[in-house]
Amino acid sequence: MDIRLAPCFLFGLIGGLLAFFVGLPLPFLLGGLAGTASFVLYYERNGKQLPKLTRWLRMVFMAIIGTMIGSRFSPDLLVLLPYFWVSSVAMILFIFVAHAGNYAIMRYIGSYDKLDAYFAGLPGGIVDSIALAEQAGADVRIVTVQHFIRIILVVATVPLLFLIISGNVVGSMAGETLSASNYSIKDIGLILLVAAIGLFGGRFLRIPVAHLMAPLLLSLALSVSGVLVINVPAWVAHLAQYMIGVSLGAQFSGISRHLLVRGLGIGALTGIFMLVLAVLFAFIMVDYVPAGFEVMFISFAAGGLAEMSLIALSLNFNPIVVALHHLVRIFFTIWIGNFLSVKVFKLVKPNQKRAI
Repeated sequence: MDIRLAPCFLFGLIGGLLAFFVGLPLPFLLGGLAGTASFVLYYERNGKQLPKLTRWLRMVFMAIIGTMIGSRFSPDLLVLLPYFWVSSVAMILFIFVAHAGNYAIMRYIGSYDKLDAYFAGLPGGIVDSIALAEQAGADVRIVTVQHFIRIILVVATVPLLFLIISGNVVGSMAGETLSASNYSIKDIGLILLVAAIGLFGGRFLRIPVAHLMAPLLLSLALSVSGVLVINVPAWVAHLAQYMIGVSLGAQFSGISRHLLVRGLGIGALTGIFMLVLAVLFAFIMVDYVPAGFEVMFISFAAGGLAEMSLIALSLNFNPIVVALHHLVRIFFTIWIGNFLSVKVFKLVKPNQKRAI
């Protein structure tokens, strides 16, 4: 690795630690991203250029993230499915409507290129959406900025809305995580094994965004079937977030301040649009599922899976119900997004990437 990249990891760590102590969502991912991006923008202010980080760094740790997401689900998921199939199907409609609205905002207000607007507008998680964008050849910098802003807006706004409307304070369980403290070396080995099998097996089977989705699906199947129980150490989760955050922050090389400012405005518009859409879907769904408006709103609010689940825990809602809907959103966003981009809209041809 080029020694000039060393400060990226240092400033990413500083940003991650600051975000962690402040209590921001996804602290080491978003903080690491912000810290690294800040260094990159400062370093290149006079026209200097940093070398690129290898893609394998991000791919390996995305595989670990996918494994951890899948391991969070238990056999209880199968018990809930019959009661929430209507809202799960509605989530697919939500994906289409949210994506169409986001695309329109980014294409016609933000004046983004079709490919960049398409992937920046996906209502998936930041890791999976960026992985899909990178595979298709979109500008990862633009996609990262937009998803970064959207997640921050949603995760920060939802607790505030509950405080204003119902008086319920989100954060009484701020110290809770979806990782475990009672882990062993066996758990670390299982995470690495499932991630490796998923990463290389998914590439062999040509699964869309194989480095994320294949480990996620394999881990999910093993966990829900009861074959494996993986206790994820907090430090492994933080390390994976940090490495992905640094690798994404390094992608800001060559980005202009004008693009950042424009991204803030467009990100705010899409974030507000998706929150309003979540409210509408939640109002409709309460008549069809055994859950209240608050649970359905958190289930449709497009923040991170872990963050929305923690908000549900803090409000004494069922986190498995919330996590189920966000898993459906992440899964179908990737599959639908990949299918439409290649087969329907032909934004990119299979196995052909656009030069960035």
